[in-house]
Amino acid sequence: MRIVLPVIVAGALLGGIGAAWAQAPEPSAAARPALTFLDLPRFDKDLAQALSAEPSEAVVGFYGKVTPNEVPVRLQKWLTAIEQSGGRVEVSPPPGDVAPRNPVLLLGLVSGLWSAMKTWGEIQDAQMLKAASGHHARLMLNKSEGGEVIIERVVFEKAPRKP
Repeated sequence: MRIVLPVIVAGALLGGIGAAWAQAPEPSAAARPALTFLDLPRFDKDLAQALSAEPSEAVVGFYGKVTPNEVPVRLQKWLTAIEQSGGRVEVSPPPGDVAPRNPVLLLGLVSGLWSAMKTWGEIQDAQMLKAASGHHARLMLNKSEGGEVIIERVVFEKAPRKP
């Protein structure tokens, strides 16, 4: 009897835990983690997939410091594709900074840093163009510990449909 009772209690506890795991809801699409930028072709596929799916927003973070003047070419292609398809690329200044009249001028990347014509010629990939169409991009700036302005994340959002 001494052995039977602990076995029954243990079985009941494990059964309850198993049932709780079985009933645990799966993370929703909105709770998906952000994409992390890697300068690899796989990033293009992952971002295209994220932009083609729900929710209406895909967030891209970085492993290291990326300054507004050193945006990776692979990401510049996506931003140019958004612009060329009629979307907007906006810049959100670091918290606490005064927003300039036109924060896009901070970057020089929108049709400037990276030649839009050269980029447009290189991104004729139909998957990238289709995924970028109907989206806006917002570059969220912040300051590093040393005070350097960096891109904290890039938020790709579906543009509201026009009536």
